[in-house]
Amino acid sequence: MKISPEQIEALKLQQQQENKAKKVDGAAFGEFLNQEVQQGAAQQNGAASAPPVPGLQAMNPLLQVQQAAQVQQTSQVSESEFVGKVEDLFGKLESYAQQLGSSDEGGLKQAYSTLEGIQGGVEALKKDWPGVESENPELGSIVSELETVAVTEQIKFNRGDYV
Repeated sequence: MKISPEQIEALKLQQQQENKAKKVDGAAFGEFLNQEVQQGAAQQNGAASAPPVPGLQAMNPLLQVQQAAQVQQTSQVSESEFVGKVEDLFGKLESYAQQLGSSDEGGLKQAYSTLEGIQGGVEALKKDWPGVESENPELGSIVSELETVAVTEQIKFNRGDYV
């Protein structure tokens, strides 16, 4: 079965439409949560609350919680810092490719250490911005592709393809 360019373009268009559908227009989840907490607090202040059922607090101590805390916007890494880190990883990938192509004796050792640095960088990116796939699908796909390349190269290197 041959894959024609038209089929590839149709698949790309479909994926783009799915990614756009996943994006939430307007406020972030934290803002929605804050609004709901504020509405719940306003209703609680305005109306008398029902008396607690005796014994339920012993079964579940979470029932004693009276008010939810406000959610704060926590972004450990800004988008520009994140993009800078991704660009640095691409630079390391280029360096890795050059090290593999060189005929130096220490080239493979340097390439392996560069590859480990790339894998560590990808793990750090995923740890610094865990919701990148949902917040910015384009950057999320780049990170997942970087991870795929790093794992594939690790397998190829360990298998001995570059010896």
